[in-house]
Formats: sequence, C-alpha cells, structure tokens
Amino acid sequence: MYAIGPVTGEYESMNQNLPSILVISSCGKLKIVSLPNEPTCIDLLEHEQRESAKKEYKQSSTKAGYLYTGEQAKFVRKSVDVLRHFCLVDYKILSAGFGLVDEQESLPPYDCSFTNKTKKEIVDMAERLSIHNEIKHIAKKKYDLVYLALGKDYLTAVGDVNIFAPNSSLVVHFNPNLVYEAENIFSVNQKLIVGKKYNHQIFKSPIGGYIRAKGSLLLNYALDLKEQNSNPKKFDFRQWWEQKKVLL
Repeated sequence: MYAIGPVTGEYESMNQNLPSILVISSCGKLKIVSLPNEPTCIDLLEHEQRESAKKEYKQSSTKAGYLYTGEQAKFVRKSVDVLRHFCLVDYKILSAGFGLVDEQESLPPYDCSFTNKTKKEIVDMAERLSIHNEIKHIAKKKYDLVYLALGKDYLTAVGDVNIFAPNSSLVVHFNPNLVYEAENIFSVNQKLIVGKKYNHQIFKSPIGGYIRAKGSLLLNYALDLKEQNSNPKKFDFRQWWEQKKVLL
C-alpha cells in the first residue's frame, strides 16, 4: 500500500477509512530499456530461467511500474499517481515474461507477450508463471475497486475473474463478451468511448484509441474524484460510468 509522509499509528488508523483499489495492467512491447539479445518467452518459461535473467540483466532492470512506456502504461501510471492522493492503491502488472508482479519489482527488458497466442498457449504460460496462484492470493484482500486494464488475451491469463467477486465491492473489466453471475463484476464496452466526436467535452483527459482507452478512462475517473474531493462512501466507478455514458 502507498503511504504519504511519516507512518504513525494515527496515520495508519486514518488510512483504514480510505477507499482501496487494485489496478492490474498488462505489460507492453515498448519499454524504457531495450537490449539486442533480450530474453524472449522461450527463455523465461521456467522459474530458474526468470531468476537467471534478472541476475544477468540486473544493470538494465527497471521497476515494473516504470518499465513500460506505451500509451496504456503511461495513462495507468498517471491514474495511480492521482488516485494515491486520496486512495490506497495496489498496482500490479501482468507480465507475459515474469507473471503478476508488483510495481516495485525490478524487471529486465524482455520480448514476450500473451497477444496473438492461442488460448491453450496462454493458459500454459500462465500456469508456468504461477499467475493463477498469485491471483488467488491477491483476490483474498478486500478492495473497493478492482480495475483490470487488460485485453482479451491477458484476461485469459488471469483466468476466472469471479475470483475477485467475494471480497471486492466492484470488479471492472473490458471484455463485454464475458458473462458473469456476480452483480459486482462490471464490463465496460470500449466501443462507447473510442473515437467519439465529443469526448473532449465529457472527459478531462482525451480517451484516444483502443491502446490507451483503459488507462485513459481510469485517469478520467481519478481526475473527477480529485475535483470532487470524493467521500469514500461515494466511491463508485459504476455510477460514474453510467453518468458518462448518458453524455456520449
């Protein structure tokens, strides 16, 4: 969790009343560092290989929260920074090379993605990366909002999103084709926001195309909450999104 200033008993007590968010974003091809012979998926299949790559490329490693430089990564990073003025945020990256990693974990540059792989390939990779075990562990924590800034292939790597439902108030994802029985799992259809002519009148930060839409939407939510100095009891992404949809 994120803390501002000195950690005291009084501050920790105050933090208990703040909204809590889990943001999971996908890794990306564009990174702040690149190497001519950086490891690929085949080089990172096993735990020992991943640990070896971390040691070998330690000098070129960067904290995962700042490693990726694509549009989505930039907007998610901005969103997290804004939200942390008034929320507790856990920020994780779903890496096809290293699994589900914390933003503070240092990773070397690598060339590996879940995109354009078959469902079986993705499931096999997720198993080798222990992603399901990590998801199961973090899903035990209670969050006001779980925000899955993940495309279809990366959601496949996560597995059953229902796992977040029992302990979290609201789970947001971006695959409208998935149907869930749990009422607190909520799908956003990106087609409603991408390329709309009057987006600039509705959103504080441009939505742009599909690549950055998930991060852009989260940033707009964060900016609106900041402007309203939102009370935790009104911390409701679904209500905010329904209000925006009316204006589109």
